[in-house]
Amino acid sequence: MEQERLPDWEAQMIDDMIEAAERRRQNERIAAKKRAVQLAREQGYHRLAVEIDRPAASKVSPNQLTLFPTDPTLFDDAP
Repeated sequence: MEQERLPDWEAQMIDDMIEAAERRRQNERIAAKKRAVQLAREQGYHRLAVEIDRPAASKVSPNQLTLFPTDPTLFDDAP
């Protein structure tokens, strides 16, 4: 069984469609990378804002001796 050859215009149309699909795919990959970077940047900003708003608890154990108090206040009852 012999396969029929496509006309030149039809073969060219198929090649053009393939090239267009490959360009769209490449553009989508580039856009996805940009979105991923933007999302990571926004997450970093959010984490920073949360840390500034609610700093982590003191990392010094209350049983540990320290040279300086970790939470000094203006009206400490110092002797």
